[in-house]
Amino acid sequence: MIQEPSPLVANSLGFVTFAKRFCINPVYEVGRYKKRKGWVLIDLATRAETYFKTLRDARQHLVRLYTEVAPKNIATEALP
Repeated sequence: MIQEPSPLVANSLGFVTFAKRFCINPVYEVGRYKKRKGWVLIDLATRAETYFKTLRDARQHLVRLYTEVAPKNIATEALP
């Protein structure tokens, strides 16, 4: 079972700034009228796409990415 991220992390200013580098869009099946097949998380810098079955999974993945990167950024900013 995947642990839910802390609501404090998802509402922090650092996360909001980090999340602006990504876009979450619905995925539609080609040839059918608006039949949604899931969600895609797009990294706007590299245009890399990661597909998810639910919007909740995409949001959790985005928070996980932030929590993996955030401690590294804080540690390197503290060094002179």
